[in-house]
Amino acid sequence: MAQKAQKRVPTGIDGLDPLVQDGFLPGKSYLVTGDAGTGKTTACLQFLLKGLTSGEKAVYVTVDERPSDLLESAVSLGWDLQKYIQDKTLVILDAAPYFSARAAAGREREVDIQRIVTDLGSHITRMEAKRLAIDPVGPLINADTYSGRSEEQARQLIRLLQTQLQTTNLLSSHCAGRSTQENSSIEEFLASGVLALRMFRVGDGFTRALWVKKMRGTAVSPTEYAFDIQNNKGIVLLAPLSQNVGAQPGAAPPAAAGGHGAAESVFRPAQTNGSAAADDPGKPILQPFEPEKAK
Repeated sequence: MAQKAQKRVPTGIDGLDPLVQDGFLPGKSYLVTGDAGTGKTTACLQFLLKGLTSGEKAVYVTVDERPSDLLESAVSLGWDLQKYIQDKTLVILDAAPYFSARAAAGREREVDIQRIVTDLGSHITRMEAKRLAIDPVGPLINADTYSGRSEEQARQLIRLLQTQLQTTNLLSSHCAGRSTQENSSIEEFLASGVLALRMFRVGDGFTRALWVKKMRGTAVSPTEYAFDIQNNKGIVLLAPLSQNVGAQPGAAPPAAAGGHGAAESVFRPAQTNGSAAADDPGKPILQPFEPEKAK
């Protein structure tokens, strides 16, 4: 008897699901990678919103961006995350204080992956979340150390996400300075699938494009698609790109080209008083964000 196909997890990206057999495999970890302004944070938000609007619960881990800024970015796209936070179907966890405390204590070289996943798992289990986004994943695995250690951190993270959590995961990864079509990072090898985003010049303007670079257990066509970022929709795939369009992947756009709200900067530790969870093994690492209630 033929094995029944698993029910897929919709990606939330308009036009993508038909290209990947109706979505992601449940319980797996996927990566969205690209340079600044290509739409990685937008893709993470869409993935979670697809679940939230279908009655699922979700967790968003932010490192680079303050939760309040993330909410403002979502509003600029027409998405109100406040209501999901207030009804406890969405939790935004702020990892920045943990990294800031480690930096203040001179501990940049080690990140306790097991502890972070355990802390994350407690939130997910308590609220029975089905979807998880980590944006970006780089600070968790790219510690200031030799490459072998970073690879070990990445392997541990992906393994723990898939063995200790019951969520389908979308992780974002910054790829500044390299072509998303020619080079791969360790997290790309380990993830179950990779969505590569890029931006390139066409005449006097710029075009964004998405390529399904990898998708385990899924028959995909190696085709790159142009996309727009639209209000109330986010990333919307358009027509396939021809072979001669955008022949130079990874062309650097101007700083203002990514102005659709979601900031995707390099991690900068915030100021801290040094009393964060880095020095207290009994204190949760990831801090839930509570938006201010309207007066």
